[in-house]
Amino acid sequence: MITQWLCLLLLLAAVATPVSAQAPGVPIEEPGEATGSKDIIEKAGVLREAGKLLSSEKVVELMEKPVPEKVELPAAKAAPLGRADICELARHSRLRVGWYYLCHKCSHWHTRLAGGYALTEDGVIATCHHVAKPEKDMKEGYLIVVDGDGVVTPVTSVIAASAGLDICILRAAGGKFSPLPLNDNVRPGDAAYCLSDPLGINGYFSDGMVNRFYRKPGNSGTPEESLRLHVSTDWAPGSSGSPVLDQCGNVIGHVSTISSMTGPREGKGGPPRGGTQIVLHEASPARGAINLLKAAALEAEGKQE
Repeated sequence: MITQWLCLLLLLAAVATPVSAQAPGVPIEEPGEATGSKDIIEKAGVLREAGKLLSSEKVVELMEKPVPEKVELPAAKAAPLGRADICELARHSRLRVGWYYLCHKCSHWHTRLAGGYALTEDGVIATCHHVAKPEKDMKEGYLIVVDGDGVVTPVTSVIAASAGLDICILRAAGGKFSPLPLNDNVRPGDAAYCLSDPLGINGYFSDGMVNRFYRKPGNSGTPEESLRLHVSTDWAPGSSGSPVLDQCGNVIGHVSTISSMTGPREGKGGPPRGGTQIVLHEASPARGAINLLKAAALEAEGKQE
């Protein structure tokens, strides 16, 4: 009888206790909106009406002729972290970079945001060159930075840009950011982590490793501009510019492209034999961003003399 009462009490306690799948403080990601968050669109609209946003035409001009400056980077960290701690660090420093724009099909404002990461607290931001470059489907567009709390910050300048490296380093004004150090001292087999929004799947965290360093074929730039690394973390369109982190929380590169490799085709123009056989995740290396900033610092010093 006592055993039956004890079982009943335990059952009632279980029913009365809220059950969660996540630990306390872990956010639940909301689904992405097809045309962009209404909140972000409204905040960006306020900045546009105040004349604080750079137009797509001005961004193109600055990417072709950046305004260099000397940037002091934080030192790389040496203490290894656990996977959950790296995820929390990535979430805390999370940025999205992209466009607030009007398309040619309607009169409504949209956003197209990808990834980015802060290099300094005062607003030096890195992302992909192809993220910062305006697309042809925009009738009118403005480049913005959005932090993890949904604060929208205007981009005010371009410090350095390289289409060959797929790196663009921006200056944003008015925000306070959580910078991530750069680390170019990595090798195949080292751990790699990425938090991004692939195909609108917000806050997707994955781990893997550095697969290899290589020269990107067909790149018309210098040998340094063709340097890339493959990593086995997961990403997809929407992840571009998101930082790839090492086991200490340093940036070793950022998401650039994804390629699905298929087997040989069955006859001329036929379907690939065996379908997709491997998916390659290509990142722009931290060394590229470091070298761009070194060159920008030298150019800025030369202009001051």
